[in-house]
Amino acid sequence: MNGLLKTLVKPDWDDSPKRSEILHAANLLQVGEFQLIQLAYKVWYNKELPEERINKIFKEYMISGIIPIWVTYYARDIIKMDDAKVLDSFNERYHVYDHEFGKHIDNENQRRRRGIFYSMIIGFVFIASHYMAANYVSIDEPAGFYPPYVERKVVYPELYKKENK
Repeated sequence: MNGLLKTLVKPDWDDSPKRSEILHAANLLQVGEFQLIQLAYKVWYNKELPEERINKIFKEYMISGIIPIWVTYYARDIIKMDDAKVLDSFNERYHVYDHEFGKHIDNENQRRRRGIFYSMIIGFVFIASHYMAANYVSIDEPAGFYPPYVERKVVYPELYKKENK
């Protein structure tokens, strides 16, 4: 639980200092670890990461904690560039694998319409879920507080047989 709390407070925290470097570099570029590994491979080998090696490398990184040396060097270069204040995290070369990069809302009117649209969807889901809960959920009390919520008359049928007689 302590590790989860640390991760929530500081997302680039990890038990392993080397892996923390990778997380920190990915956060600086505003990409995921998987994309950072792809970028590092592209810079180190000057070609795309082959499809058949992607899963193996990422699995070793996530499960075994094995970090390829080229990823470590790439992450350190990113951190050094940030320390020197020359890192441009919005540069397109860092977002080659991010297909939604660069798409933004141009004007304030479009932003307002989108906000109203999403607010209406949230409001509709809220009202519909409460309506369904009020009208379609049975009124019988549950047998216990914790899931699964089985009705009391299913768990204790002997109590209800006496009432029906």
